[in-house]
Amino acid sequence: MRRVLRALAPLILLAGCASADRSVLSANDGASRGADPWALVAQARVRLEADELGEALQLYGRAVELAPTDQELAEEYGIALAESGQVEQALAQFARVERPSTTGHATIGILLAQTADNPEQLARAVGHLEAALDASSQGGAVRLTLVQSLLRLGRGEAAAQALQPLLEERPDDVRLQLLAGQALRQMGKLDEAAEQFRAAAARPEGRQRATLELVETLSAAEKYREAADVLGGFLETEGKTLAGLTRWATLLVRADDRAKAGEVLDDVLSRDPDFRDALLVKAMLESRDGRPEAAEQLYRRALAASPADADAAMGLARLLVDLRRLDEARSLIDGVWRQLADEPAAADPARVEVAQERATVELIDRKLDAARPWLDRLTGVPLSRRSLALWIEYFRQREAFQEGLDFLARVKVASDPASSRMLAGFTTELKLAVGDEAGARAALDPLLAGDEDDVTAGLGALERRKRYRESAASARAALDRLKDAPDVEFILAASLERMGSWDEAVPVFRRLIEGHPDNPTSLNYLGYMFADKGVNLEEALGLIQKAVKLDPTSGAYLDSLGWVHFRLGNLDLAEKHLTEAARLEPYDATVHEHLGDLFAARGDRSRAEQAYRRAVANEPDEPGQKERIEEKLGKLAGAPAR
Repeated sequence: MRRVLRALAPLILLAGCASADRSVLSANDGASRGADPWALVAQARVRLEADELGEALQLYGRAVELAPTDQELAEEYGIALAESGQVEQALAQFARVERPSTTGHATIGILLAQTADNPEQLARAVGHLEAALDASSQGGAVRLTLVQSLLRLGRGEAAAQALQPLLEERPDDVRLQLLAGQALRQMGKLDEAAEQFRAAAARPEGRQRATLELVETLSAAEKYREAADVLGGFLETEGKTLAGLTRWATLLVRADDRAKAGEVLDDVLSRDPDFRDALLVKAMLESRDGRPEAAEQLYRRALAASPADADAAMGLARLLVDLRRLDEARSLIDGVWRQLADEPAAADPARVEVAQERATVELIDRKLDAARPWLDRLTGVPLSRRSLALWIEYFRQREAFQEGLDFLARVKVASDPASSRMLAGFTTELKLAVGDEAGARAALDPLLAGDEDDVTAGLGALERRKRYRESAASARAALDRLKDAPDVEFILAASLERMGSWDEAVPVFRRLIEGHPDNPTSLNYLGYMFADKGVNLEEALGLIQKAVKLDPTSGAYLDSLGWVHFRLGNLDLAEKHLTEAARLEPYDATVHEHLGDLFAARGDRSRAEQAYRRAVANEPDEPGQKERIEEKLGKLAGAPAR
């Protein structure tokens, strides 16, 4: 702090110029010096010129004792205290000054900016700095501090404007290039920000900081491959650290280079088997690659090393939710919530994340009364997309569609395009559910006229309300306009199948799989279609096995695998996969119907009846499914027991 404030030392003398006429006493007039505070100030200024700061402060202190209400004196003393590094005392003096001078504003602003630990204090600093922006020779220092404060407040555009005069004077200043890049990134101008960071990285003094800023900017732009290449090259030339290697592995995962990411993480863990960040990223990688048991072991290793590690606990909890081990997940999440309960307001994002996970558990378990308190904890701030989706699922399960519309009308939602798109899609769905066709159309039409993401949101709303014919027609129209839109093409194929146009759906799915051979959703859908029809069963088995390999914790995919084995007569394999599917999807009527068919084929009437009754209790939504299951129950009642 003293390094920054030392530049203000000349201003301590300048600050008293307006009162120079009050300091006319001779330095030899000892009697007057003892009674006149401004005589003491004159001596203090002489001491300052001689760089005798301690003696100067003593004189200022005596002067203030003699004139405790003099605001000019309080300000000058505050500036001197600031120069000595006595921040609290300086601010106490400034608190007595109702109308600071330009110099006073500059000093107060710098002090507040350097000591602020919350947005309110930073905002106060900005106010003082703006008032002192053109303060004589200190304009540059004040402006620089102002820019840094605005960036800390997330006000990128204002920071960029304040920085511009400095950039015009010193366009090759690395520090200014870094600040410009940060401001542009906050403004969402990621390509321009990246150029600033590249320019700074080209200079030796800026290479390390600018390269890391560039990596984060490319990552924010979802240019994960480029970000990984930049960071990998930097680590090769500048030296590898465990933290740097782990960050590189994270970027490689996001760039879908899982093999290289695994190599890097194995290297880190061979050097330090308990390196926390590497354990968590490796666990995430194992989970994505279909090895949940390995992922669980890694999470538990991290927790064994640090039982209070909230990130490790939440990672394990999410894995357990995927595996439908809900009671274990609840326990972990509740433990993290207790850790955060006494945290300050800055921990709010963490509390929101924990509440989201806890609400997810209860919604999966269909415990709506238990879900509601956690959902209520999400409404104190604009809803994120995930929070919004959780609320809508709550209204869906309750079939409280009008209540859901009322909620959407009053709730605040994040202002980004993706959130607005989701809001429009949910509005469409709920308005269709209550029969408001005109209102639904008003929300739907702009989505169908938008880009692929917009269209997908609109078609999803139609599908959820089982408007398959309308969904298929809208998808065809969108594809004529968008040409290459795989998500829209998938919805077209699914809608064709659900409206009974099976022969039209198959070639669309084949085309999708040819273009996207690793898309598990398309693989599973076509494989299940074949299995359900009892045709192309060997091809169906291959398609579904690939889908399960890509996502082994999907209950839907395991149900498909069990069903195709049932069709092939592999009853032991069918039972294995269908039982696991029922554990993962306990409220899926189709899964339990398949289990009932399997047990019936094996002559186990009791277990078949139990599975069918569970299917009916889960309220099957496929047309005619409930009647079909009840007919099967009737046949079981008349069949002899084995």
